[in-house]
Amino acid sequence: MTSRDPADSTRARTAAELADAGRSRLAILRALPAGQRWSYFRDQLMVRTLTALAGLAAVIFLAVQFALPSPKPALYVAVINGTIDTATASALQTGAATALNLPEGRESGVLVDDYFDLDKDGLAKLQTMLGNGEIDVIIADRDDFATLAGYGYMTDLDGTLTANQHTALAGSITEFAGFDDRDTDDPEYNGSGRGAAEPFGVNLTGFDRWRHTTGASTETDTADAGPTYIGLAQESANRANAQRFIDYLRG
Repeated sequence: MTSRDPADSTRARTAAELADAGRSRLAILRALPAGQRWSYFRDQLMVRTLTALAGLAAVIFLAVQFALPSPKPALYVAVINGTIDTATASALQTGAATALNLPEGRESGVLVDDYFDLDKDGLAKLQTMLGNGEIDVIIADRDDFATLAGYGYMTDLDGTLTANQHTALAGSITEFAGFDDRDTDDPEYNGSGRGAAEPFGVNLTGFDRWRHTTGASTETDTADAGPTYIGLAQESANRANAQRFIDYLRG
């Protein structure tokens, strides 16, 4: 039979006596002789200490994540109702990131997001992100673009394009009816699309890089495909990059 270490027996008796006296584990640890403290800590306190430290680390990690959120994209492009497919959106993202000298992806890069299905949850997603200032550019076909412009989601390009862009894009800038936000006592009144016509969109027809990347027709209107429009979103935090993106699409 294996003999017990006399020191262990002494420690056990001493710890037991202290416990019987109503001492807490920390008080017992402090009261034990120096040579007995490590074994008592290992047996009685190590698991609890490690668990507490792990919990504290998790709390600190979550606090840091809330205090320092992940960087937002430097350019967020919302593509509405499958105007281009996922593979084309990926190619557009890669090309734009290279041209704008930015990384790809959500963290401080270029993100071209083609999942905004207005018949499902795409409109709610778009509204939420616009409200948070996360979207910079909106791309849609004529009908969807007119709808979104009517909701007041686009900027007036007279004030958000550069002077050089106004000159270069003079033949492509297009007016759409905006949102009428007049005060009214009528609870049924809906101002969508009842506002003044303003230059909210740029027709992408004839834009070389857009045509090369997407395979879009050079025709302004055809029986089976109308033009695609691009607009700058309200509350964008990356207006300069959005302007540069339009220049990139021109080629």
